[in-house]
Amino acid sequence: MNQFATLFPALVFLIVFFSSGKDFVLATQALMIVMTGQVIYEKISKGKVNTKLFYAWVALILLGSLTVLFRDPIFLQWKFSIINWIFAAIIIGNHLLKRPPLMKYIMGSADNAFKGMTDKNWTFVSLLWGYVFLFQGTINLYFIFYTSLTTWVNFKFFGILAINLITALIMVIYLSQQGKVDFEEKT
Repeated sequence: MNQFATLFPALVFLIVFFSSGKDFVLATQALMIVMTGQVIYEKISKGKVNTKLFYAWVALILLGSLTVLFRDPIFLQWKFSIINWIFAAIIIGNHLLKRPPLMKYIMGSADNAFKGMTDKNWTFVSLLWGYVFLFQGTINLYFIFYTSLTTWVNFKFFGILAINLITALIMVIYLSQQGKVDFEEKT
């Protein structure tokens, strides 16, 4: 369900963009409404808002508002790079400062599936995602400046989804080879 909640705003954006004759401003407004709804729902149902969702929402409201105000997609297009670079800087910076692997705290409580992982395993996972975030933020610039808006929208949804799935697969293969992940179904 959490994966769907993460993809839902992007899916709404995609549907509105293509069904409205590629109206980026209208799609941006729809995205802002949906993510605001998610933030409100999380606050009411859970008492707090997921940190990643909150910061993504703040960036969306700021840059999305500029996109709508100036009727220019560049502001929203840059949001993706900025958010990913911030995540990369936090994860990689945490490693460079020789602090415990950050992904250990982010993923460590996932149904005990990752019990028994060493700091070396967590460091690999942290750096894998840190460099993927750095790559995604950077490759986004190529699609902003060297492709059409439609190509960027397709890349943003389908390309990033593919990159994230491949990264997750690499992580799972690595951890399963290390014997550090438990995929047994709990009954």
